Amino acid sequence: MLSLLIMAFAWPSNMCVSMAGLSVESRELTAACWHDPKSGFFAVKTLDCDGAHRMVMLTKDRRVVNDYGYDTTRFGRAPKDDWTGNKVEDHPFAAKTKHGVAIGDTKSRVLAKLGRPTKSVTKKGIYWCALYKKVVMDDKENGSVLRNTYIFKNGKLIEIMINLDSIPGCGENSLSDDGWPWTKF
Repeated sequence: MLSLLIMAFAWPSNMCVSMAGLSVESRELTAACWHDPKSGFFAVKTLDCDGAHRMVMLTKDRRVVNDYGYDTTRFGRAPKDDWTGNKVEDHPFAAKTKHGVAIGDTKSRVLAKLGRPTKSVTKKGIYWCALYKKVVMDDKENGSVLRNTYIFKNGKLIEIMINLDSIPGCGENSLSDDGWPWTKF
């Protein structure tokens, strides 16, 4: 009966679980980093804590890609010391969500498509970050939290991150947004 309830659940229509061909719901591909030669963007997928924390990100920030363990030397980012990371694959993809929200969109266009975010913050005067969040509890102790983060620089969308975390998580409070947004500025 519980499996029927889980399968019947759908996330809110303004939120997404996949982009660039990578999904936080799928466990078939646990980690990947793709580079789209045309746009210059990276699509990164991680799966941590045996699947309790899953993330898909679209970014051009080589520092972030490097921090997830991928070697960005051939893209102009020198490695620290003698470190060599995992290989980044050239793999074309569309840098957008299922809603048609695409890298480069304006803040007003994204807000018109997705509505008001759960939370937002301005950083360094030029970055605006929007969080869309939904928590679904299966019972009093177990559930999932889906977060969609959109990061804008000077009014243009530059990064998208999708996180799907299990509750309970892996030693931390999966419901907490402490430290959000989880990117570098």
